[in-house]
Amino acid sequence: MKKHLLILSIAYSAITAYGQSPSIPNGNFENWTAITSELPQNYIWGSNSDAFKNSIPFNVIKSTDAYHGNYAVQMTTEIANGDTLPGIFVNVYPKSSNPASWHGGFAYTQKPTGISGYYKSSIASPDTGFVIAFFYKAGVMIGQYGIYFNGTHSTYTPFSLNFSPALPQNPDTVIFGAGSSNFGNNSNMRNGSMLLLDYVSFTGVTSQPALFNGDFETWQSTTINKPATWFLQRGGNDNVTGGAYKTSDAKAGSSALELITYVGERDNHPTAQGGQISTGWYPNNCQNNCQEQGGYPFSNQVDTLAFWYKYAPSGSTNGYVNINFKKNGNNIDNAGIDLFASANYQYKEIPFSLLQIPDSVTISFQSSGWQDSLLSFVGSDLKIDEIHFKSQPLTTNIFKYKNENTVSIFPNPTYGKIQIQALGLTIQGIEVYSVLGEKIYSTSDFKQQSLKEIDLSNFQKGIYFVKIYDGEKTYTKKIVLE
Repeated sequence: MKKHLLILSIAYSAITAYGQSPSIPNGNFENWTAITSELPQNYIWGSNSDAFKNSIPFNVIKSTDAYHGNYAVQMTTEIANGDTLPGIFVNVYPKSSNPASWHGGFAYTQKPTGISGYYKSSIASPDTGFVIAFFYKAGVMIGQYGIYFNGTHSTYTPFSLNFSPALPQNPDTVIFGAGSSNFGNNSNMRNGSMLLLDYVSFTGVTSQPALFNGDFETWQSTTINKPATWFLQRGGNDNVTGGAYKTSDAKAGSSALELITYVGERDNHPTAQGGQISTGWYPNNCQNNCQEQGGYPFSNQVDTLAFWYKYAPSGSTNGYVNINFKKNGNNIDNAGIDLFASANYQYKEIPFSLLQIPDSVTISFQSSGWQDSLLSFVGSDLKIDEIHFKSQPLTTNIFKYKNENTVSIFPNPTYGKIQIQALGLTIQGIEVYSVLGEKIYSTSDFKQQSLKEIDLSNFQKGIYFVKIYDGEKTYTKKIVLE
């Protein structure tokens, strides 16, 4: 017992020397929130997934304040984590802020002349709610139409739109959606904008699309489990969970986190997309140059992230973990490693020694590499449990800090030139990838150096990933090019 007390004393002395930080909230994944989300039947995407991710109330809901029948659909714009989130639903997975780039929809071969319905609203200028209808023939858009709403209408008000110019031919599919704010113009969106919609139909035709559900009488529900204090990085066709699930296959306790690679989309092509989760989040509609927000206080300059994992990859992909350190809202350093196949739970450590003291940290995991887009990678399954810094353990013992090899990149963020330092290692190869998985830089033209400088100033601003090879292991770091 005295020996164990001595070890504890030494460990806590080291913590005091480096500054004590709080433990990773819910790092053992024992606390989960289960919420049921509803959307109008046959509408496969809605902003409730983003609302859930940002821990705000669902903003597309079934309303009993109906013009016809029992139900209508109500959409409300909310502010979450400083980002404005409009209430939206649509019958396809939107892949960008430009609806003209979307594909899919309901089968429909009639040629309508317009659209009509009823609405209530409370939308402050210059914000506008909207209803959109896009028609396609053999994958080519042949007509796009929209009607916009503003002001306050406390009683149901009819609306109608004549399609001009008229559809040139009969379509084969139609995309339909609506929203409480014009998400194509973020500066105009207003918190609290509300649009209540009911009894919508196409005009000048003898029948509606079979799946249209324009009176919003039928709804579909999805039960979502979300780990407390973590953010789901939604994307692709897994629009609610982001490939993140609760599992009872845990290393300790009753539950752990499971990340599964699913079918997403990139440039209108189906791709594998890793299940992702993080203690931070990215603002909605951000491009490659946005920085991850959030995290929690952390001030240890020297520490070790430790966790348990098991991994069943589909194909030759790897899981990935990244730690991002910040000071005064700016990224100052990061550390990351690939996770390889393991049939049983395996203990893993990421030691780090930072060049300056941080004030916060974010931690993220994903079930396959960002560059591994082949559909053969779909199904890769990563389970994570007992995530903690050694300075603040969870259910495991306090471990003595080991001064292992570490890799640092600085400055980060950078305006172009970066230095890569590998303490105790000899760098044998470096590759740089964009967030889309495109290799933009590669070199092995140096001789057994532990410090290497490369210049990325000719590339676009944004987030990149640097892979460093030492002949035996691969180290992955995230950088921001400003």
